[in-house]
Amino acid sequence: MCAEKIQSFAASLSGLSALLNQPVKTQKVFVGFDGFIDEIIHVVDIRFSPDSYKRISTIQAYADRIAHGSGMSTNIELVSQQIKMGGNGPILANSLLNYAVDVTYMGSVGFPDLDPTFHALHRCREIICLGPPAVTDALEFNDGKIIASKLTSLNAVTWENIKKHCSLPQLIALFEECHYLVFSNWSMIVGMNQIWEEFLNVAAPNITTSEKTVFFDLADPEKRTKEDLQIALSHIINFTKAGFRVTLSMNLKEACEISEALGKTITDYAAADPQAILDFLSDRLELFCIVIHLVDRACCRHGNSYYEVNGPYCADPKLTTGAGDNFNAGFLYGMMRSFSFTDCLYMGCATSGYYVRYAKSPVLQELIGFLNLWKENPTSI
Repeated sequence: MCAEKIQSFAASLSGLSALLNQPVKTQKVFVGFDGFIDEIIHVVDIRFSPDSYKRISTIQAYADRIAHGSGMSTNIELVSQQIKMGGNGPILANSLLNYAVDVTYMGSVGFPDLDPTFHALHRCREIICLGPPAVTDALEFNDGKIIASKLTSLNAVTWENIKKHCSLPQLIALFEECHYLVFSNWSMIVGMNQIWEEFLNVAAPNITTSEKTVFFDLADPEKRTKEDLQIALSHIINFTKAGFRVTLSMNLKEACEISEALGKTITDYAAADPQAILDFLSDRLELFCIVIHLVDRACCRHGNSYYEVNGPYCADPKLTTGAGDNFNAGFLYGMMRSFSFTDCLYMGCATSGYYVRYAKSPVLQELIGFLNLWKENPTSI
């Protein structure tokens, strides 16, 4: 960074820290609908002793190891690092709870009661358990992660099952009292399109509160059909038509896949221009805000305005599974505090940056400390 940019960056983070120290009105948030038990795994490259090994550090190196066994066979050693609460919704909800947000959670987090793995969600105002959690093996590398999931339990996430646990009048009352609604992990919940359709048909017309925000994180849609994704995007557009302020958040790969479903040709995802993608999606979807978070920066589009900030890149993360969910929680919290979109992006990047370094979501004072550390070390924390 040049001296002028460093000065501007430091002023932005100082201003954000000051805002975070101000009193805040409690916001109520609904989050749904997934839930996973995540096993975080390292892949062994070379084993030296029972307690010592070198891990495979990149996805490309792992791909090369697997490809080397083609036509023959090969052994891959996996080392479990931890078993933890997972899922886009639970991780995002937990991060918001750390910021003292009033959260109601509904999803596959246990049945009939909350699974012990999700004990952190006991801080929620209310938990509505739809079914047992799914299971994920998360293979962690320095440049990303490979998520291998067993999803059968997510079949319990349907509109009919939701109504069995919460009557329509109760649902409407719940959605009415919450200022923000978060719908996450469309890609892994096959019943989500119907849930959104029913919500728009029978719940939305009875919600009278104005200026309500709906936050969407589709998660990686690669395995879903183009037709299913197009239906999901049409529902998201209909949320705007129903009067909601809609925010859609994606990583770059997801943004490319969604753009292709809407007719854009992208030959190289890694080389795609986030601003050009945001311009394209903004024209096609006409949402309140569209966000793309990358490994080293984040950007968003609101109306005709484009915002971008550099993030606190971490070359050797302790944990990346859930980094995007923590970004979303930080960005959403900034929206709840009526921060500028630039500050919302910094909030997302800082929350995620803290998480990948310390393998946990920060509380507010930890985030403020991280912002101050980042301000003093803009290129290396």
